[in-house]
Amino acid sequence: MTYNGFYLVGNYPDPQTFLQAAIEGLHYFDFIEIGLPFSDPVADGPVLASASHKALEAGVTTESVLQSCSALHEYCIKHNRSKNIYIMTYANKVFYNDIDTTFEKFALRGVKGIILADVPYVESQRFAKRAKAHHLDYIHFITPESTPEQIKNICSQATGFLYTVSLRGTTGSTLVITDEMQHILSTAKHFAKVPVVLGFGIQGKEDIIQALHYADGFIMGTALVKKLEEGLDAYKDFLKKIFWR
Repeated sequence: MTYNGFYLVGNYPDPQTFLQAAIEGLHYFDFIEIGLPFSDPVADGPVLASASHKALEAGVTTESVLQSCSALHEYCIKHNRSKNIYIMTYANKVFYNDIDTTFEKFALRGVKGIILADVPYVESQRFAKRAKAHHLDYIHFITPESTPEQIKNICSQATGFLYTVSLRGTTGSTLVITDEMQHILSTAKHFAKVPVVLGFGIQGKEDIIQALHYADGFIMGTALVKKLEEGLDAYKDFLKKIFWR
């Protein structure tokens, strides 16, 4: 079985459209990764960074995004759909109200796990331990810089899924699965007890096919946010196109 997800910027372009897009996406994907708008989204490429800044300018707050998470979680329960919600954010956002307060809020809104884009593995334990205390999965990253020993250690602590970054740089780039990345994915799949999911650079159907050849799943973000900016109908049509067999 595969474990596939998609990324949207929380409450962008507006809360109603975001919630409709999230619900529509969960017809196709197993989980959603919701980015909390942040003023310095260092892991995001230009499309997602721009969306994040526009959301902040429109008055989107963490609390308003969590309200949408609650609505999405309630929708899934009502319709008996087993889907997971992950929050993607940055360390400063978690530190702002302290780690425990932030994670407790996430857990109470139906969030399954937390992804901290700017926290390397060597600095992750303070967050991972508190996430576990609040019954949240802490999603670890594997990158092109990860050594075999690091991959083995990360796999031993992984919960939810392993987020494997396909390239050096930010989101929105072209997917190229090098021999180096193939080896990393193979090593991770050998040691991991959770799905090894590939992210960064998944732009269309061909990328999905390529990703699933080497990984247990994929995450698509930039391409979907771009389509959502064209309108909800364009977004829905794109989803149908990439999943049509």
